[in-house]
Amino acid sequence: MTLLLTNKDVEQATNIKTQIDSIEKGLLEEANNAVDLPPRLNLATTSGFFRVMPAVMRDSGLMGYKVFHGSIQQGVRYLIAVYNEKDGILLSLMDAAYLTAARTGATTGVATKYMAPPAAKTVGVIGSGLEATTNLQAVCVVRPIEEGKVFSPTPANRERFAARMGDKLGINLTAVDTPEQAVKDVDTVVVATNTTGVGDLIAYRGKWMQTGGHVNSIGSTGLQLREIDAETFRRAERIVVDSRVQMEGESGDLKAALDAGSYDRSKVTELKEVVAGRTKGRSGLDEITLFKSVGTAIQDVAAGFAVYKEAVRQGLGQDVGEFLELKTF
Repeated sequence: MTLLLTNKDVEQATNIKTQIDSIEKGLLEEANNAVDLPPRLNLATTSGFFRVMPAVMRDSGLMGYKVFHGSIQQGVRYLIAVYNEKDGILLSLMDAAYLTAARTGATTGVATKYMAPPAAKTVGVIGSGLEATTNLQAVCVVRPIEEGKVFSPTPANRERFAARMGDKLGINLTAVDTPEQAVKDVDTVVVATNTTGVGDLIAYRGKWMQTGGHVNSIGSTGLQLREIDAETFRRAERIVVDSRVQMEGESGDLKAALDAGSYDRSKVTELKEVVAGRTKGRSGLDEITLFKSVGTAIQDVAAGFAVYKEAVRQGLGQDVGEFLELKTF
């Protein structure tokens, strides 16, 4: 069967802890060379962009892709397709607007699990949108967070976020007036914004990094976008990314750090190597660590399959039978 899932179906079938576990498993599979993961295909359109992200996960018996198109100004539409790798059956087509945010948060959760101070109890959040929501949820799954602070430029947004997420997660979450206040004296930081870097619009600055702290940054997936400054890369003693190739080709933050001579490749490793135990995510309580992500198709396919399984269990979506006709030769 092929299951069609709306964004509402996907949100109902998504569990952040399950997403963290699924993506961690996918990263281990990637580390063991059991996947095919080419660079994403980026095409320009008259109104924005069209991107395709495919992956084959042989150990999991899965293959699939995500396509998304649109523009930062007009909005973006996302679609994930998940297939059985062994027989080629299309298992599901799903709206991936919410799932993209959930898998991004879950990937941050995996990184935080290995990189943040083990007893981290405080978090600072810059951003108040959907990505900030899922990233904060994931951090709270992997660390015993008790309190936090949040900043976003619009006071009403940060106040609503603090009230809603504090209640949902059972933590003391306070809205503050500046990004520096949000990240001061906290163990773990989440930067999840759509700042452009135009003029002085940088969400997080390296001068705010604290001894023993961990920073997650998930925005700026375009060379024209910025959310953290070059000093952040310079001061971080350990940098973990989800993909070296895609990071250096697509991150505006990283491009700026390279241009400034602040990016030391010897400090950088990929998250899959940390998950596989080939390198540490943190070597001591005083180390300053940074996780920077742009997203990969392994994350999308692993996350999509987890949602598909839960949707089947709950009876969600529309079963359209064997959606694709088999053409024989």
